[in-house]
Amino acid sequence: MIAATDKLIGWVLTLGRVDYSQALLWQRGLVKMRREGMARDTIIFVEHPPVVTVGKDGHAENYEGLEVEPHFIERGGDVTYHGPGQLVVYFVFNLTRRGRDLHRFLKQIQQGIMAALKEIGLKSRMDDEHTGVWVGKEKIASVGVAVKQWISYHGAAINLNTELNDFKRISPCGLESGMMTSASKLLNRKIDMDEFARILGDKYSRVFDTEFYPVKLEELAEDIESQAGGYTI
Repeated sequence: MIAATDKLIGWVLTLGRVDYSQALLWQRGLVKMRREGMARDTIIFVEHPPVVTVGKDGHAENYEGLEVEPHFIERGGDVTYHGPGQLVVYFVFNLTRRGRDLHRFLKQIQQGIMAALKEIGLKSRMDDEHTGVWVGKEKIASVGVAVKQWISYHGAAINLNTELNDFKRISPCGLESGMMTSASKLLNRKIDMDEFARILGDKYSRVFDTEFYPVKLEELAEDIESQAGGYTI
């Protein structure tokens, strides 16, 4: 007889490369679904075409050199860049089921990234002053979440094969662009993003004490789109 697991059950949704605005729409749909009990805690893996986003703590001087208007969004934090070669991870979680401890939740997000980076040969750390994950004095991952009625969304961006020159148009999270790094730069090789996502999903299963099972977008698309249409902040 197989013993029953005490772990929570969640979903993993892998989207591939998707425009930022579309992924945000789907996130908002899932937030409403999660709040109404129509979805489980969901981790979303996605890659975006080049885009700059500004959180609610954004400072105009950190993105004043942009020629294109950035996306202004609800997450915490300042300005950041998303683009090809960067693995973006979104978390639509019911934090009421996890103790309503936002500080712990952010720490767990960072711990999962650190554990996955260790698997590919990188020793990383958290910083006492700034959120995110660091390798030495360089930042390899940014973290910023939003919470609506204790349902989380947004999440983390991990520079795997990211073109670091694209950060030069901004001051990411108020830092000098030269402080950003990537796994491919540090390891001098290209990182398999799908494999890294698999490793990271396994680490998050342990960090969050949750079994995450893959779901397909086409199985959820109609519900997500209908819920997103009625979403309000």
